[in-house]
Amino acid sequence: MKNTLFRYSSPSSKFFLNELTKRELYFSHPSDFNDPFDCQMEYKRALEEALEQANLKEYFSSKELSELLEHTLNNVGVCCFSRAKKNQLMWSHYAEKHTGICLGFNREVLRRDLSINLIKNVVYQASHPLDTMIGQFQILAMDDVPDIKALLNTFIYPLLITKYSYWKYERETRFITKNYGTQSISNKAIQSLTLGLKISNDIKGKVFRLLQQPEWSHVKVYQAKKAQGRFALDFDRLSQSGELICQ
Repeated sequence: MKNTLFRYSSPSSKFFLNELTKRELYFSHPSDFNDPFDCQMEYKRALEEALEQANLKEYFSSKELSELLEHTLNNVGVCCFSRAKKNQLMWSHYAEKHTGICLGFNREVLRRDLSINLIKNVVYQASHPLDTMIGQFQILAMDDVPDIKALLNTFIYPLLITKYSYWKYERETRFITKNYGTQSISNKAIQSLTLGLKISNDIKGKVFRLLQQPEWSHVKVYQAKKAQGRFALDFDRLSQSGELICQ
């Protein structure tokens, strides 16, 4: 399980089951995220402040860096995973009130399959990442000729992997690439599929028809259920055709 990353999926999503039907993952643009503060910042003002405090204005103008930064942020793609399978909030928020599924991915296979610039666990904190960015700018300013690419990365990556501490229950890992959109994966990237507690028979039927294809014979299948005497989830192991293997 240590090497497994989970991705919750809602039946109403236009990308639902694409991992199985098309063998692809979608990298979202940050503007599509459900948290309005996620990856959002008045970066032009922040950039001006960082350049000022790091004494870098003699090397770069804020306009020059701002244009490069804007181009990067307008194209960047992020694919979000969780390291938590049993979290009920995740099932409620991202699998449409337990009616969807949760796919388990092999992290190392994904790393080989995908064109990725960065893989990072999200940092959860109460403070804005601007202070961290300014500190990194000041370190880079010690170089004789500061590297413009390093400066951009210093600004972009904290922005893309920092969320308010309220969201820490998500235990999120992000795969970041230069361009949003779909990328192909191999069948071995998917190693498990868990059906939500309240999944409909119609959706369940679609899932099992897909799982009976030879390319998915290795996928371990589970059904979420209420744990007895606890506010928790348990999981039954199922066969590729939906028969109970063990509780």
